[in-house]
Amino acid sequence: MALFLTYELKVAVLITVFYIFWRLLVAYETWHKLNRIVLLSTAVASFILPLCVITLHETVEIIPETTEKIENMIQVEMPDNLHHAPALINDLPQEATTPFNWQMLLSIVYIIGVVVVLSRMLLSLWRLHQMKQQSEIHSMGEGREIAVSEQVRQPFSWWKTVFLNRKDYEEGTTALLTHELGHIRLHHSADVLLVELLTALQWFNPTMWMLRNDLRTIHEYEADQQVLSHGFNDIQYLQLLIRKAASQGGYSLANGISNQSTLKKRVTMMIKPKSNHRQWLRFAYLLPIIAISLYVTAETKTEYISKEESAITLRVKDGEKSIGVKAPAGAFYTWLVNGRLAERGVVKEDGFWNNTSYHHTQYEAIILDGKEIHEDDIPYVPLSSIKEVKLIQGEQPRRIELYTSYVSDFIRTDKPKWNEEYKDNVKTWMFFRVEDAATGQQLKGAELTVEETGQKVYTNEEGWCEMKVPLNTTIKASYKGLESQTFKIDKINGEEVQGRAFMLSQSGDGHIYSYWDVKQEPEFSSDKNQWFAEHVQLSETSKKAGLYRVIVHAVINEDGSVSGARLSNGVRKDLNEEALRLVSSMPKWKPAMKDGKAVKCLHLIRVDFPEICEEEKTDIPQKDDSDSAVRIITEQHSSHKFIGYQIQMPIGAKYTWNEGKKGKGSEIINKTSAWRKFSVTAKTTIMMLNGKRFDSSHIPYIPINQIEEVIFNRENNKNPSYVNIITMKK
Repeated sequence: MALFLTYELKVAVLITVFYIFWRLLVAYETWHKLNRIVLLSTAVASFILPLCVITLHETVEIIPETTEKIENMIQVEMPDNLHHAPALINDLPQEATTPFNWQMLLSIVYIIGVVVVLSRMLLSLWRLHQMKQQSEIHSMGEGREIAVSEQVRQPFSWWKTVFLNRKDYEEGTTALLTHELGHIRLHHSADVLLVELLTALQWFNPTMWMLRNDLRTIHEYEADQQVLSHGFNDIQYLQLLIRKAASQGGYSLANGISNQSTLKKRVTMMIKPKSNHRQWLRFAYLLPIIAISLYVTAETKTEYISKEESAITLRVKDGEKSIGVKAPAGAFYTWLVNGRLAERGVVKEDGFWNNTSYHHTQYEAIILDGKEIHEDDIPYVPLSSIKEVKLIQGEQPRRIELYTSYVSDFIRTDKPKWNEEYKDNVKTWMFFRVEDAATGQQLKGAELTVEETGQKVYTNEEGWCEMKVPLNTTIKASYKGLESQTFKIDKINGEEVQGRAFMLSQSGDGHIYSYWDVKQEPEFSSDKNQWFAEHVQLSETSKKAGLYRVIVHAVINEDGSVSGARLSNGVRKDLNEEALRLVSSMPKWKPAMKDGKAVKCLHLIRVDFPEICEEEKTDIPQKDDSDSAVRIITEQHSSHKFIGYQIQMPIGAKYTWNEGKKGKGSEIINKTSAWRKFSVTAKTTIMMLNGKRFDSSHIPYIPINQIEEVIFNRENNKNPSYVNIITMKK
């Protein structure tokens, strides 16, 4: 109610301002029709303008410290002893009294006023209806009529009825009838009804009552003009008005011919010369009043942004530059590997789905809305503007694509509200991938059907789609020539986007299950890495491939045989081909089990080439094995071969380390140790010489006696760690 009362006060102010300017500038001009229109329109506009709230957007760039201050200003800190609140409440003085509710009192008074004014209007309508029922009716055509009654003191009209007493009717006073017909012809009764309703809402506003009376006066001006325009003598008509003004009475809603309070104004207006049309410009006062009212009621929405909160940034660490990217919470992400969907979801918090903000070691290109970002020309991109992220692997170049608007061809109706939708028996977002289980071909146009509702979607060219489905429903995947599959959505996995891959098989060939559908996954009879190492066939060039892993999908049949090997995530043509050959030539596996029997199963097989390819020491460009600070070492473990670096340090060199929870420290190599050596894995360690990176295929010659310091870093026990060798001659 408080908001409504505030609104009514705004309306009252606008009505007063409009009326004052009208009264001062144009009220005494002879533009009766225009004055009538202005009074009515400004009255209605006064009720509409406070509802027209314009939102003005303002963007303010601030420093991060200011952002924290603003956030602190709007946060309400709750006391630590909140659980003692009931006791604190009970301890309050019982004699405390509630302050008087003035708002309630004003609301009651306002409502009473509205009821009184509306009751007065309804009473007048009822009296008019009763008088018409008791009168003698004479039709005039076109729906107009004359009601003759002894109760009428002076002529008046309402809607399409003219009320006359018997004497005036029998005398046939044409001027009186023309006057009242003028009221009817100009639809004055509609004006009166509208203003009476507005007056009921603004009964407390004196200006509204003044506007109401002035509108009635303008009605009389217009009716007088109707009489004079029909050729009646103005002197005789004035005498008639003076004679009729002596008899008062009538109804609040009716239009009467004469009134003592307005008679002088009407006489003056009838003999006044016509106003100059150039003075119409005075009505321009309406424009600034409307503009000012809109400005006063406008709301300003301020958005604070920080230049530090950018989705794309340049990172400099240990002398190396890299471009980092970040995605906001709520953005969609898509992970594609070799053109196929690997994962689909929504970022839970600022960063990617794995909470890693920067991806600069895995991806060679950063794309923003189709344009590659270079380190010398990084734009400021507000983090909140990023709507969708795509991670592309298996293509050259590997890249992260950022978009400031949604570009995925998912069938999306709206953006999920993850904090609200993850409840029992509500709809959740699901994405589906459909492919041929035997060949791995992505099936475009596969049909996904919600069996309980009949809802359908179809896969795109990449073989996937998404839709919003309720829990405890069954999804059926169908494709021509392949057996259909069903899947029941019976649970929600945290706050992640739900996903399901359908692998359809040829009819009659037996169903090919995925590893998540079987009770027991396929198993290789021996160590598969050792088997790969014994059977690998690579050229000398390929043996120096470096740190690569090829992932292959293959079907393990009921009898354990391997078929349908296909590439899932490759690295290089020669290694990809060798990985497919190795998997296809593997001996029989122990098949997958489901419901107590062997079944076909699509299985993921990793081929790690660093574990099966020895680096040859003869190819390492060193002067002297014994005099170099860095060597390649190879060790045979129980299941695989270990390849790494061995670093030697001379007496007097400084060893500095940072190993996370183990702490930080440094030491000087002393006489008793002669020299310090330790091994690090080539797979998880970055090797640097004076801040410049090198790898196993390009190991520089570093004399041991030139080593000044070795810095080892492994923050928070995470990989990759790095070793930086500092020499005396940099």
